[in-house]
Amino acid sequence: MADKPTISMEEFKFMADRAGLGMDQAELDHLKPMYELYMEYTALVHSIDFGPEEMVVEFHPD
Repeated sequence: MADKPTISMEEFKFMADRAGLGMDQAELDHLKPMYELYMEYTALVHSIDFGPEEMVVEFHPD
């Protein structure tokens, strides 16, 4: 993946506030790089063309 997805601190703070997380700036600074890492993985999953296959998630308890 050529470009890593990023999010502005203002947008990240807005999302955290909207979710009611009540995080201070230090917590936001710590969490933002992890969020951007998972944005990258999410973009990879969304870029896959699964075609007309039906997607099913199954859970089999042991």
